[in-house]
Amino acid sequence: MPDQAQGLRALAERMTRRDHGCPSLPSAFAPEDARPRPESERDEPEARPQDDANRPYTAAVALDVADLPLETQTAVADTRLFTAMGHALQSATSNAASAPVSASPRQRARVVAVTSGKGGVGKTNFTTNLALTLAQSGQRVIVMDADLGLANLHVVLGISPRYHLEHVMRGEKTLREALCEGPCGIQIIGGGSGIAELANLDETSRQSFLTGLGELDTLADVILIDTGAGLSRNVMAFLCAVEEIIVVTTPEPTAITDAYATIKVASQENPTARLMLVVNMAQSEAEGEAVAAKLTLITQRFLKVNLDCLGAIPHDIAVGRAVRAQQPFTLSQPGSAAARSVAQIAAQLGYQHSKTEAPGGVGGFLNRMQRYFGFRAPAGVG
Repeated sequence: MPDQAQGLRALAERMTRRDHGCPSLPSAFAPEDARPRPESERDEPEARPQDDANRPYTAAVALDVADLPLETQTAVADTRLFTAMGHALQSATSNAASAPVSASPRQRARVVAVTSGKGGVGKTNFTTNLALTLAQSGQRVIVMDADLGLANLHVVLGISPRYHLEHVMRGEKTLREALCEGPCGIQIIGGGSGIAELANLDETSRQSFLTGLGELDTLADVILIDTGAGLSRNVMAFLCAVEEIIVVTTPEPTAITDAYATIKVASQENPTARLMLVVNMAQSEAEGEAVAAKLTLITQRFLKVNLDCLGAIPHDIAVGRAVRAQQPFTLSQPGSAAARSVAQIAAQLGYQHSKTEAPGGVGGFLNRMQRYFGFRAPAGVG
């Protein structure tokens, strides 16, 4: 194929003379006859024009090939293909070398529901002080007040959120706009009748709300949901969706019975959830341990459920003082017995030392909630 070889050599010479600004083609991708000749063999070496330094490569190969032999025209097409491949590889390699190291996968928040079988056991007070203790250990914490009947988490904190879930459900505010900053940097989502209206929203509003909820993964390490007491539809919606549940009880027989009922239903409806127990208002350490041991035994025997006992909080007059002053006792009375117990419970959770992210995060929470309300979580969440 002497004509083809000669045509390719002529093409290489013309390409070299027309544009010295193009990066050289890697030899592995250039046809042998199309590779630039050594400097000593070039006819008229030209200096690279200063103003052509950034000229696109395509301009350099805009050659008139119509006057070349047919076989040479075919070879020219092949040469251009190899040339384009070579430059694409060079560009990709260069970009890969200069690109910053990709960030680690997005951290997912732990979504934890705090619940109780009956009211009056100090669930909201415990949730509030646990959130503050976790925040003091370096965790980013968001607390959602989902007690729709008696939303009073903001009362314990002594703050007044301007917006709450109902504003979000009506589309008046985004979930991020509804966040209210509390002590130690914790973020509060005020309660209201919001989640009760979730099933009645139109598809657009519902997807918007869920997308906003999915963004909380980027804002928090731990999301605590203060549910209502009992086993209402709204409470079960959260207990079925989270991966970790803390059940709060007191040593009173009625509270223990209702706590067992909550553990039973939660374990049946959400069998993969981590179930934990906190005994509040114990008269002594021995009483708290006795209640925990009793519930652990019966849940293991009759429900085949392993209950993780986090600890007990003693009956402490400092708690009553703090509630009346609308100041969390972990802040107003950090040396109190109750505050020390909450710190031990927070340590038992292990969040401040954990290097692993929550398996599902907020996305997993949303995907599981759809099984309860029967709606679809937005694409891309989680």
